[in-house]
This record gives sequence, C-alpha cells and structure tokens, in this order.
Amino acid sequence: MKRILAITFLNYFVSGGLTLTIPLLLLERNVDLAEIGIVISVLPLVFLVFRLFLAALADLVGWARFYILLNWPGSLFSTLIYFFASSTPTFLLGKIVEAVKESSYWAVNRTAIFSLSHKQEEKEATRNSAVLRLSTAIGSAASGLGIAYMGFSFTLSILILASATIGIPATLLWQTRRQSAKPRILRVVALLNPRGRERTFWFVSFTILFYSLATYPLVALLLPVFMSQQLGYDYTAIGIAYMLYNVIASSVTFSTLKMSLGVKRVVVQSLMALFASFLLANSDNYFPALFLVLALAHGLGIGFFESIIAKITKNRLTVSVDIGLLHIPMYLAEFTSVLCAGFVAQFLGYMPMFVSSGIFFTTFSALSLYALKARDN
Repeated sequence: MKRILAITFLNYFVSGGLTLTIPLLLLERNVDLAEIGIVISVLPLVFLVFRLFLAALADLVGWARFYILLNWPGSLFSTLIYFFASSTPTFLLGKIVEAVKESSYWAVNRTAIFSLSHKQEEKEATRNSAVLRLSTAIGSAASGLGIAYMGFSFTLSILILASATIGIPATLLWQTRRQSAKPRILRVVALLNPRGRERTFWFVSFTILFYSLATYPLVALLLPVFMSQQLGYDYTAIGIAYMLYNVIASSVTFSTLKMSLGVKRVVVQSLMALFASFLLANSDNYFPALFLVLALAHGLGIGFFESIIAKITKNRLTVSVDIGLLHIPMYLAEFTSVLCAGFVAQFLGYMPMFVSSGIFFTTFSALSLYALKARDN
C-alpha cells in the first residue's frame, strides 16, 4: 500500500497544483470565464472514454503496469504542454493529456487498493482519499506561493519535476500482481457491456453523481475565479485557501475513519454544506470561514463516497470495469456542470451555482446513507 499511497501523493500534488494554476493562468491571459469553463470541461469527458477502456484492459492484463506506462508519462507530458502553451487550443490539448493521466490512475487505483488490503477495503480506500486531499492541499499551496513569488513558469517547472518523480514508485509496482493474459479487443468490449448489473449498482452510480455536482464545478472552476475576481485575493491567498480546504477535508477524513456512517453524520454534514453554500456568494469578509465549513462537510462526505463504492464493487471479478461503469453518470455530470457553470456565473452570477452545490451535497448524503443501509440488509 505504501507505493500506492506514494503514487497518490505525487499524482495529486500535481493535480492540485494544476487545478489552481490553469484557470488562474487563463484568467491572467484575459480568457473569459465561459471559455475557461470550456477548457476545463474537456477533462471529465475525455477521462470517461479512456477510463472505461483502460479499466477493461486492466481486468484482463492486471493493474500494476498502468502506473508506469500511462499515469507517469501522462503526468509528465501534460505539465510540459501547459508549460509551453500559448493559446487556448494548446491548453485544450493539455487537458486531454491530463485526462489520460487521471483516467489511467483511476482505472486501476481502487482495484489495486482492494487487491492489497484484504478485509480493509473501505478503510484503505478512504485513507487513500485522505492522502489525496492532503497532497492536493500541498500542491495548491505550493502553486499559489510559486505563482505569487516566482511566476507561472517556475510553478509549472515544479509540477513537471513532481510528475517525473512518479516514475519511481510506479517502477516498483511493475511486478506486483502481474497477470499474463493477452488482451483481445472482443473481450475488452464485452467487459464494457453495462447489462447484468443489479439495481443497487445503478443506484450507487446515481448517488455519487450528486457528490460530483456538489464539489467539482466549485473546486475546479468557480472558487479560484471567484476569489480572484470578486474578492480580490492574490495568488498567495488563493493557494493558502485551497491548502486549508484540502488539509481540513483530509484531516476530517482521517479522524473519522473509525466512526460510523449514520443519520447524525448525514444531518451534520448536510446542514454545514447548506449553511455555507447559501451564504457564500455574498460572504465578503466571512468567506474564509464559510469556505472552511464546506471543507469540513466535504471531508465528512468522503467516507460515504468511498464506502458505497467499495461495498458494491470489492467482491466482483471485474472490479476495474465495474468501478468505471459506476462513474459514467458522474463524469457526464462533471462535463456538463463545468461547461454550464462558466456561462451561468458569467451571466447570472455565482449565487445559483453555490446554492445548487449545497442542495446536491445534501441529496448525495441522504442517498448514500440509504445505499449503505440497503446494501447491509
């Protein structure tokens, strides 16, 4: 598990840095919010296509080699493209390559965790998510400070170096649980057939869609632009804000690993998310406090997110494919929500998007509790 966690840490140090750097870099170059939304929305759409194919391939040939053959070079090439990008189409290309990096990671990551953590699948998956949040926090802070004091080129250079380092733990995983089967295209396609999954499977798929709608447009697009344009935060402040958000979410996830996922937790995290999201657009000086309340709520939600995915997929023969199929509605929602979020915020303001985030998170919380109870019964 240590090598998996090392890859997660490095991968999301880079991703956390890019999440902050790319929209701010585009904003610096006078690209409007709607166009930035189009650039960022490309990632989940390309991710969806690649992840499904790679998941099917992983279930046939094994998961270990994907880190070294795809995730590592995808990380390196995407950061290099961003470093040299001088036009919006080049940034679009960078997002496509970044999507390959992300899809190769997520196509096999939970499969690897379930394979290496016998009878501890839910806890280890949640622990991995906590490490992910922590590394995202460090990447965000490093990027914010790097941009503020050294500029965008220096910051992207650091992310390129971190991307290159992924090759070390990825190489060490090369021989782990390696399978000898040779992939055949018909077998790969057959694995991608969504038929035969029970109603509970698709209910979980429907549930995690709402977590994505609640968090992805906010973190990937709206909040960094809102802090820059509406609140006048400089790059250092934005980086520190993102660092605190992810540190708090990660700490909450770590500290609640042994706590039950019950009604009280659903009520608490839902009320926190609703309170913060309804006040966020007009918060002014109170924005940092509300932003951190959102971090607490989202950190509590990670336990539900990972637990319902693990419970529905961990004992299946085609874990990678099932997890990929489970996420199809979620990534379609991410593509649509980010694409629309830029236009909505530009023409109607931030309030509708912030409010809908709280409502979506509350819906996710209630549905995930129901999914856990239904699965236990």
